[in-house]
Amino acid sequence: MKLTRRTFTRLGLLSGVGTMVLPACKGTPSPAGVEAAKLSPEERLLFERFSEVYLPTGGTDLKPLPEVAYVDHIERILSFIDPPTVGDIHAALKLFNLGPFLIGFHLRPFTKLGPNDRLAYIRKWEEGFATQRGIVVLIKRLISAGYLQDDEAGRRIGFKGPVSEEAKTPKLGNAPMPVAVAAAGKAP
Repeated sequence: MKLTRRTFTRLGLLSGVGTMVLPACKGTPSPAGVEAAKLSPEERLLFERFSEVYLPTGGTDLKPLPEVAYVDHIERILSFIDPPTVGDIHAALKLFNLGPFLIGFHLRPFTKLGPNDRLAYIRKWEEGFATQRGIVVLIKRLISAGYLQDDEAGRRIGFKGPVSEEAKTPKLGNAPMPVAVAAAGKAP
């Protein structure tokens, strides 16, 4: 797949603020978005291998990575993005995975590298061109968002859940409260 300037712009936007708000997306993704967001076994392995060195949970209070379905959460997050952009993300993941052939001279993909080589490769991309840095940031943010979608994992770092749950605020949906009910101070 040819990477164009438009693709690089999309990856830059996705690696920025856009991925921070994706976990807040709720609702039903479109069928086309769900199909486009499916991760291949190679991409799933890439996220697993990347997270082993990016988010080591062993010996910490964090919920162990094998107990969190973060890759499934990443797939769900991607299902809310339009299919052409998801296609660009798939291309970026493939570029990152096959990069060691050209950049690191390792003669094997990222998913087959040992932990120390993976970490060195990630560091090399963090200091590389803007596109390389953007792809690494995108992968990191997707892993972080996917990991923190797990309620227990979030609670272990101090997230108590939505403020409305803690305050026992009744859910009213998206519709504004009727004027008569609001004036009487009653919740429906």
